[in-house]
Amino acid sequence: MKNKIVILLITLFFISGCSLEEEIVDTLTPENSITKQADVTAFLNGIYAALLTDGAFKANYAVIFLTADDLNTRAGVGTNNQYSIKTHDASTAPTSGFWNTMYQIINRSNFLLEKIEPLNINAAYKTRVKGELYFLRAFAYFYLVQLYGDVPLRLKATALTDDLTLIRTPSDKVFEQIFADLKTASATLLTRTALPSAEFSHATKGAAQAMLAKAYLTFASYQSLKGTDATANYNFAKLYADSVINSNQYKLIPSYNDLFDVAKERAAYEEVIFGIPFTRDAQLGALGSQFAGFFMPSSYGNVAGQGTLKTGVANYGVQPWFYSKYSTGDYLNDYRVERSFLTTWQNTSNPSRKVITYPLLKASTTSTELTEIQPYINKYIDGAGIANSNQENDLFIIRLADVYLIKAEAENEVNGPTAIAYTAFNFLRARARNAAGTVRTTPANLAAGLSKDEFRLKIIDERALELFAEGHRRFDLARMKAPNGKSMMEYQFGTFIPSLKSGIPVFSTATNTWGGGVTEPAALPAFNPKLMLLPIPISETVANPKMTQNPGY
Repeated sequence: MKNKIVILLITLFFISGCSLEEEIVDTLTPENSITKQADVTAFLNGIYAALLTDGAFKANYAVIFLTADDLNTRAGVGTNNQYSIKTHDASTAPTSGFWNTMYQIINRSNFLLEKIEPLNINAAYKTRVKGELYFLRAFAYFYLVQLYGDVPLRLKATALTDDLTLIRTPSDKVFEQIFADLKTASATLLTRTALPSAEFSHATKGAAQAMLAKAYLTFASYQSLKGTDATANYNFAKLYADSVINSNQYKLIPSYNDLFDVAKERAAYEEVIFGIPFTRDAQLGALGSQFAGFFMPSSYGNVAGQGTLKTGVANYGVQPWFYSKYSTGDYLNDYRVERSFLTTWQNTSNPSRKVITYPLLKASTTSTELTEIQPYINKYIDGAGIANSNQENDLFIIRLADVYLIKAEAENEVNGPTAIAYTAFNFLRARARNAAGTVRTTPANLAAGLSKDEFRLKIIDERALELFAEGHRRFDLARMKAPNGKSMMEYQFGTFIPSLKSGIPVFSTATNTWGGGVTEPAALPAFNPKLMLLPIPISETVANPKMTQNPGY
């Protein structure tokens, strides 16, 4: 079992006045709830713990994973189906759940920032805790501004006497605050190697710098889509990416396989810069993740926590076109394909029968192999999982591979595909050739000679495979520029996907071939501009007359 954050459930109620004080007081208030260093530690752990809850990355990751073009919910599965088929609206529960949880993190961070200042505690500890709080506030706002656009900016804890009817702050101003908070955090946080073992998975200097690089790249991409000069912000993205790379605090794990081996997850944090640290929880189940359970097939044993056979429940599938594109061409025989997508396994209920998915073929027309129409996500496996939503697998928010791609992209946007851009890009190709210890010749390094637009397309393709099912695709589609000058989101849903043969694949036993289409069409509707953002939750627009709704909802 990894040494991870322990959720102290009582700390989650600090904001309303509960206390860990041993002294018995007549009335618990925000003023007497944080009085010593142990209170600060417990409260801080409680803020981190919010990231593991259903409202955030334990269950509501669907608002990120399913609103892109690479995944869909399986036929007959109702869980989060609205996001898969893009019919989510202002009343869809995870939309408000994610919003509420991010604002809880912001409010609790603001609260502790206010309460920690006058405390007579270790000065060095106080300084770095403040850095963590600035990081957490920026982290929450970064997700909010990407998902919802303009959002209210709250920089102090909310009291009952406060005016709660704030207007939406323009996204440019929200980004300014994100940059400021992350810079403050970067100046005070510890490096990865200096972080105490008990604080494993807390924010570090590298995490703040990596998020700065990503935030600047995102903001610059938005500017570029609007036709605004984004050179300065692309340069900032490159600057902070270099800060992480040159710190020597992180390295690419030699084998891509080991990144997602749940038994080696602690070691993966030599590459993982910030992650959501789930762990099996034999008591309440609150600490475990549900990725393996929801992503793995129901006929494959010892891969998740469902039932005595330890199967998954097959909620999510991979779009057939996506697998075809990222397992051919540059990515033919790329080891990352084998580690990221599941296309074959032995049927648990009938071990003599093998299961294959599109686009694999049976050994012969008389073979007893079973077929399924879509591949599965293969990155999250935990045969020791306790229940369907109680596995060990972490969610990696940002890792060094992403930072190399940020550097390559930012360099390309400013100077074109220079040697600097190619070198950063090809670090990932070199690692991908290591197939669990056996070195392959593919994928080949990207060769010079591309235009800026061509290199950008290579970047988004590399991100699609390298970071598959890690929560990046939706954000990449919304911010990156497509060949037609529009966002990749508009290009994919409006131009590229309509060019594909619609419909799920159909297998012919007689001819041992796949026919039909290459899309699960319900999850790939025609482009609608509202896809660029989630709706503002209806609870917010009802309670706050100053809160406007995003277009189309």
